[in-house]
Amino acid sequence: MLEAVTQSELRAQVEQHLLMVEEVLGGLDQFVQSLERRVTRIEEGLGLEPDGVATTGWVADLQRMKAELARLRTGRGTA
Repeated sequence: MLEAVTQSELRAQVEQHLLMVEEVLGGLDQFVQSLERRVTRIEEGLGLEPDGVATTGWVADLQRMKAELARLRTGRGTA
């Protein structure tokens, strides 16, 4: 049923498989690090802080623009 495999052949196969697993895990680690960098850039761009949205970033800019547009529409402009 099972073919005769010597202990050294089995050890070589196990080492080869462990090497392949190591390569896959290394690739996954690089992928996760890349995702973490992207998330950090997005959070910085949005102006997110642990306590919520900061006064800088895309979301804050968008909120200021919406408020200014609302003032212009209601005739309460700054000019």
